[in-house]
Amino acid sequence: MSLNPSANEGHEPADRHTPETLNQPYRISLILFCGLFSCLNLLLFQGPLLNFSLPLLDFGQSGDVLVFGTLELVQFTLLFLILLVLGILPVAVLKGICIAILLANSAALYFMSEYAVELDRTMIGNILNTDQSEAGQLWHPAMLLWVVGLGVIPSLAVAAIKVRRSGWLTYVATVFGTILLLATWLFYTSTTWFWFDAHAPRLGGRVLPWSYTVNTIRYLKQEASDNREFVLLPPAEIVTTPLDGRKQIVVLVIGEAARAKSFSHYGYDKDTNPYTRDASFVVFPPGQSCATYTIASVACILSHQGSSSPAKSGFEPLPSYLTRHGVETIWRSNNFGEPPLKVDTYARASEILAACDGQNCPETVDDAVLLNGLADQLNRSSADRIFVVLHQSGSHGPAYYSKYPPEFERFTPVCKTVQVASCTSEELQNAYDNSILFTDYLNASLVTELQGIQDADVAVIYVADHGQSLGENGLYLHGAPNAVAPDEQRQIPFLVWMSDSFKEARGLTDQAIVQDTTYPHDFVFHSVLGALGLRSEIYLPKFDIFHPLQRT
Repeated sequence: MSLNPSANEGHEPADRHTPETLNQPYRISLILFCGLFSCLNLLLFQGPLLNFSLPLLDFGQSGDVLVFGTLELVQFTLLFLILLVLGILPVAVLKGICIAILLANSAALYFMSEYAVELDRTMIGNILNTDQSEAGQLWHPAMLLWVVGLGVIPSLAVAAIKVRRSGWLTYVATVFGTILLLATWLFYTSTTWFWFDAHAPRLGGRVLPWSYTVNTIRYLKQEASDNREFVLLPPAEIVTTPLDGRKQIVVLVIGEAARAKSFSHYGYDKDTNPYTRDASFVVFPPGQSCATYTIASVACILSHQGSSSPAKSGFEPLPSYLTRHGVETIWRSNNFGEPPLKVDTYARASEILAACDGQNCPETVDDAVLLNGLADQLNRSSADRIFVVLHQSGSHGPAYYSKYPPEFERFTPVCKTVQVASCTSEELQNAYDNSILFTDYLNASLVTELQGIQDADVAVIYVADHGQSLGENGLYLHGAPNAVAPDEQRQIPFLVWMSDSFKEARGLTDQAIVQDTTYPHDFVFHSVLGALGLRSEIYLPKFDIFHPLQRT
């Protein structure tokens, strides 16, 4: 696209005020349009960034004044330069891009302000992997006000402005002049770089529109890398044979957003765990999750590397490994975020409910659906080794009130809005605690179902993927970087139940398996292998809670 001036720009007749020119609408230059839009972006969408950065600055010190100046100048010049580069496109296309930025920024600002989240790469991963039902729970009429006020109305103004192209010399000079200005400023304020280096992880997720554009690209790039073929793990061998042809069944329950702080097992003053207590679950000390978001935590749980694994391990996950070695694998999910799997049976909760035929079918899709027909499926199986994963929706926020049936609303009053910051601390905590109570009930109900399976040695492992913030220190939900994540987002429960026959066959007692220190996401892989009687060169006895070494 040519950057030359339009035919009437720079070659106007001597009489500039003819009737024809007086009737023409006023047009601003493309350069001015880009500058005004960059200023508008700073004016409307800096709230989360300023809320974080201003408390860290002392404007009585010249150094901090320079930091603030750098923060503002970098935001303005980067957007200004990008818009100038995009200016080679037709003006209508450039305006469309600006309007898209306004609408996306307004929606992003709503969620960032309402839930105190940062749109870093991990949060983008959460957003892109949230299913429709979870995404729908984030909707609130207040969001419409933000989008209309900060997105739609400014967009109408952008659409109405008449823009003329600038001469190419002026255009090129502006681009290079802006780059020179930015480079010169950064050079002479190099002492501020240390401040930005220290706070970069927190700043990047707060600068609009870069927080979601750059981090979406980063996330998709990581996704493409992670979709490569998994590296197969070393072969495993069976070292124990079930007695009397009994089935060996291990059930892994992956909880969602369940923080140890809200478990009465760990001293919480509300009785949120009456059912698993009565069902004689073994309670390990709380431990630390690998991450504060589902994708990385689930990958970690299923990895032989445990907490030392990357967010997306390149090795095949536990269910695929077991499937390859002849273990029947069943995955039932009411959540998202698991790595690619090769299992014998994969079923989402909605599919389980749709296939249900009888009087005892659940009425809605919640975590109770994961138990529907499971015992019958296990009874019908002819396999001698079976591994089951139940991936719960658990206490996924912010609509905690929707995570449990009405009869489990034991703790009141309850926060019944997704605008959790508008609820009192008591209301929010009660809604969350009710969801923990319901999860506790389901875990105990699972044990009841499994006790009805004939000729089977059974073990159940419950572990949460991560915790949850409920307004402590102004934080909500989860997803904070590990370096700054509070205990509420990382301290998680670890519970185990064993059938009497499972314990007898291995000479175990409930007390014998508990350790002083819990490594919840390291325990799973090796404990499942141990429970199913499999061994390989990657097996680590120190992380197998059922191994004899742990009883000395």
